[in-house]
Amino acid sequence: MNDLKTGFDKLISQGNTNFKISIPKSFSVAILIIVCMQILGSLINIPGLMWAPANHLLIPLSFLIGGLAAILVLLPYVGADWNSIKKHLLNPSSMALIGLSVFMYLFLMPFAEFMSSIVPTKGIGILEEIYQTLSESFQMMMQYKVAGFITICILAPILEEILFRGILLRGLLQNGTSPIIAIVLSSVLFGAAHMNPWQFFGAGILGAIFGFIYFRTRALWICIFLHALNNTVSFMYMLKENTIEGNLTNPDNYYQMSIFFVLALICGWLIYKLTQNKPTWN
Repeated sequence: MNDLKTGFDKLISQGNTNFKISIPKSFSVAILIIVCMQILGSLINIPGLMWAPANHLLIPLSFLIGGLAAILVLLPYVGADWNSIKKHLLNPSSMALIGLSVFMYLFLMPFAEFMSSIVPTKGIGILEEIYQTLSESFQMMMQYKVAGFITICILAPILEEILFRGILLRGLLQNGTSPIIAIVLSSVLFGAAHMNPWQFFGAGILGAIFGFIYFRTRALWICIFLHALNNTVSFMYMLKENTIEGNLTNPDNYYQMSIFFVLALICGWLIYKLTQNKPTWN
């Protein structure tokens, strides 16, 4: 057992703290994440098709194994050192930065929901089929409530933030990529990894928020916390309404959304001012 642990530690510790990911390589990184999390996860879920009670275990297990597999594949692929990623996971931050990050997320949430709502769910054949598949997937999560909560509210925030912010975005920034391009690109790839147009926009915008916060604070745990907060509130809303239809906010109120957007920009500016003395990424 000790030999196994030593071998595992050696595997995830190979590499360096200043690993770099070029823009072209970022696409292959995203593909590897999708393959590990979507395809491998689907394979693990197969027994649940034959014996439904197994889904109580298989739903979170498939996501966990898919996410860990993606991390184990990416660390040597990008030349990363797990210890450096772990350090960013635990980086301390001030209460001011934490509070501003929370408010920035809350103020931009209506905008994220508005962008998701512009994609029609009816009237276009292929979109109707994709939406039906998405609805069935979330219905399963609501049917297996504990498994769904563990997967959506705990595992997804931790694993996705490590992969898309802690590895992908960080690698782009350490490669000298413009922060704006790095944050936008990693967010687009994050949205695309959800493999449906509604989450492409919604998750993409949330990814940009988390990306900016990570870029300025280097505290990956803040992004995990915000991601978990977002997913938990959404999951509880779905359980209450028993549907994925509807929004937590009122994205049709453009006046209110505009005010919140301005307030979010102010929070972002304050985060920037409070982190001006942070060292550069490369």
